[in-house]
Amino acid sequence: MADIVVDQVSKSFGSINALKEIRLEIKDQEFVVLLGPSGCGKTTLLRIIAGLETASSGSIRIGGRDVTRLPPRQRRIAMVFQNYAVFPHLTVFENIAFGLRMAKKPDGDVKRQVGRVSQLMHIDHLLERYPAQLSGGQRQRVAVARALAVEPEVLLMDEPLSNLDALLRLEMRTELKKLLQESRTTTIYVTHDQVEAMSLADRIAVMRNGDVEQYDVPMAVYQRPATRFVGSFIGNPPMNFLNVRRGSGQVLIGEAAIAALVDLPSEPVMGVRPEDLSVVTPNSPNAFPAHVMVIEPLGPHLLLSLDVDGQMLRATVPPDLEVKAGATLWLRPHSDRLCWLPRAAA
Repeated sequence: MADIVVDQVSKSFGSINALKEIRLEIKDQEFVVLLGPSGCGKTTLLRIIAGLETASSGSIRIGGRDVTRLPPRQRRIAMVFQNYAVFPHLTVFENIAFGLRMAKKPDGDVKRQVGRVSQLMHIDHLLERYPAQLSGGQRQRVAVARALAVEPEVLLMDEPLSNLDALLRLEMRTELKKLLQESRTTTIYVTHDQVEAMSLADRIAVMRNGDVEQYDVPMAVYQRPATRFVGSFIGNPPMNFLNVRRGSGQVLIGEAAIAALVDLPSEPVMGVRPEDLSVVTPNSPNAFPAHVMVIEPLGPHLLLSLDVDGQMLRATVPPDLEVKAGATLWLRPHSDRLCWLPRAAA
């Protein structure tokens, strides 16, 4: 079993608290993504799990073993970095075999393991080449193959696709997800790219200012964000947040009633995704007026920027909708997809 328990891990650099009593439990064979903006502490946490940084307090357990004070080589992990870190003077075969050679594995085992992972990564035809003869995507495949060749209990990946172009990132995401499902390796993956997080993860830990704001499955993080930051960081365009008010048993935007008042905070903030707003006829039930400011054609839909009672709102609508800047539309939110937060905590 290669489950991971991060138990109240903190890290300080002088007066700066990079991590604040982080607690995470990662199941055996689970793919967990640490997601957040630059400087939120995700790479610091990954390095502490790897043993490349020392926690100021707290502990790390891998497969039930307390590895908090163990060096990286005794943690039975492998790591893939952003910059590939392949050896330019070694062939692809010897790059993949490097960890096995360091572990003094027999030549037969080395050949078998290199062959297995090179086939998984579709680079078995490149084994005699040197890194200078490879593309960026091929070098990244070599780095992943080298990590998998040693059959680690845990695979740690620090933004491994960020140096690739957009099309190649899409291809590598698909291959990486399939590969890790086959290898059944517990994986922690660091990224600031919310698309990577949503597409790859079994669970996402959204980090901000050294803390975890939400830890859940991707669709729960997307549909039911725990904080305004989570809703704003995940989604493109991000979730809208509107200050609403309570009145006569209903929730009001301006003078329009949009929902029944049931178990809501005293000063509620309504979160709604741009795709969860429908254009309806004027004065329809549970709808509110919105003034169109900007129209952006984006192919499969139009992205509208609107003014709602002095607040900015974005909505995606069908591309054939006839609408002009300056017009007033009536929008009805999908009531089962609304997110409610207290204003003070939003």
